[in-house]
Amino acid sequence: MPTELGYVTLPVKDVNRAMQFYGALFGWACEHASEKGAHVGNTNFPLGISTGGPTDLHFLYFRVDDIAAMKAKVAELGGKVREEGESQSGRHATCADDQGTVFSLWQPAPGF
Repeated sequence: MPTELGYVTLPVKDVNRAMQFYGALFGWACEHASEKGAHVGNTNFPLGISTGGPTDLHFLYFRVDDIAAMKAKVAELGGKVREEGESQSGRHATCADDQGTVFSLWQPAPGF
């Protein structure tokens, strides 16, 4: 079997603030929180939040069902939508959270 990703950590400036932002945006429930990091306990793929940011993770795409609603929520939570586009695989938007960590949203086209 090939090697796959096993864990992803989002580097942010303030872990507690990021827990609030991503909890409201994606519904993440964090556990084992400290000033240096937190584990997201309610996702299938293991995720965490850690200090060391903000950083640019524009190549990290979070799959969403309604990209328009998610872009609006990013802005509502104090983040920014930086760039938008569409390709055969679907619609995407590069965003920054309220601390400057950059990530992307992806709404897949049918069949992806």
